[in-house]
Amino acid sequence: MHRQILFLFFLLITINVNAQEGDEWSLEKCINYAIQNSLQVQQATLNQNQAQLTKKQAVWAQTPNISAGYRNGLNLGNSVNPTNNELITIPNFNSGLSLNINGVIFQGLQIRNTIKQSKVDLEAAGKDVEQAKNDVALSVAQSYLSILLGKESKGVFLEQSKVTKAQYEQTIKLIEGGVLAENSKYDLEAQMARDEENIVIAQNNIDLAYVNLKVLMNVDVAKNIAIEVVGDLDVDETLEESNLDDVYEEAILNQPNILAAKLREKSAQLGVSIAKGGLWPTVSYYAGAGSNYSTAFRDPRTGDEIPYFQQLGITASANVGVNISVPIFNGMRTRIGIQRAELGIKVAELGTTQLEATLKSNIERALVDVRAAKKRLAVSRKSVIATRLSVENTRKRYDLGVVNSFELTSVQNTLIATESSVLQAKYDYLFKLKILDYYRGRAITIK
Repeated sequence: MHRQILFLFFLLITINVNAQEGDEWSLEKCINYAIQNSLQVQQATLNQNQAQLTKKQAVWAQTPNISAGYRNGLNLGNSVNPTNNELITIPNFNSGLSLNINGVIFQGLQIRNTIKQSKVDLEAAGKDVEQAKNDVALSVAQSYLSILLGKESKGVFLEQSKVTKAQYEQTIKLIEGGVLAENSKYDLEAQMARDEENIVIAQNNIDLAYVNLKVLMNVDVAKNIAIEVVGDLDVDETLEESNLDDVYEEAILNQPNILAAKLREKSAQLGVSIAKGGLWPTVSYYAGAGSNYSTAFRDPRTGDEIPYFQQLGITASANVGVNISVPIFNGMRTRIGIQRAELGIKVAELGTTQLEATLKSNIERALVDVRAAKKRLAVSRKSVIATRLSVENTRKRYDLGVVNSFELTSVQNTLIATESSVLQAKYDYLFKLKILDYYRGRAITIK
């Protein structure tokens, strides 16, 4: 009975796993999975965790240092009795307890500015994580669209192979009826071979696109996955063309890497304040308590050794005070540190300027690509319409025996090429639009 229950339990698990593996992957699901498992995102997240620890350490730097000590040893020869500071020559065992506290009251606001800097660095690290996620999402979308393109291309070739096969069967009937010559079938036989080749190539492109998608998602390339079939995926050619300045102004407010660069400028400015804090005096406080024991400490009345805990009570002492350290000269380390921090501001500002210039040029290139892809799509669609009419006319003339099979297959190959061109133009245009969404900080979807 128990074995049957276990068998049913494992059977249900297996069915559930197989069902999950058989689920179709939407673009959103692929992007979310890739973000969760991407090594690039994981690395950025680790850097964010390190920034979080740095911030925590900076905050705890405000608290005092507390330490406790215990010593126990043997003195031989001349030594000082730690209980009464008398010089003695006899061997003696001694021990001591101590508790010390020290902290900073003022240090040129270095601690406060370090906390501010660590918070800014943590925020910048968070933007780096967002940027990594956006980059992964765009790459996944590209591979996803490549699979859809491959599937639609394969569908075109499959339909064409059906048409060629039907024409071949019709030609065989005409040959058998004595209407056409025997050699009329050879061009169609060659066309059927080309159709099969095109189908194989299309399937290979699909397989390669799946491999790229799995790599981006950090999925075992041997695992079988299937993306969601998107029905009637089309693009709107009537979309109003975007303006460079509008897209750039939107991107500058949404691109995580730009925001991170501006935060690092702020961090560099705080770095200068921290370095300048080294020119100020440091005011610190200290406090401590301690007690000692020695076998050389005797009762002056009887000469007997005083017990351990009684000695600790007798010798107990405490101290408290304030230290002021005024920097005078330290090998120019502080001055050079300030200069280095000031250079850090310029480096950060140049980095931001370079990122902004790159962003603007990338957006301009993306807009040019969108316009070109839109025009290519429009031209390709017109070409398909004209080619389809030409194919229909050639088929009618072929049935009447006016043209031969070579002319028919030639015009059909032209139709395949134009239909493939439309598909490529459509997906190219769609992906270029997704790139603009990426720069604007919008979610990447295809529905």
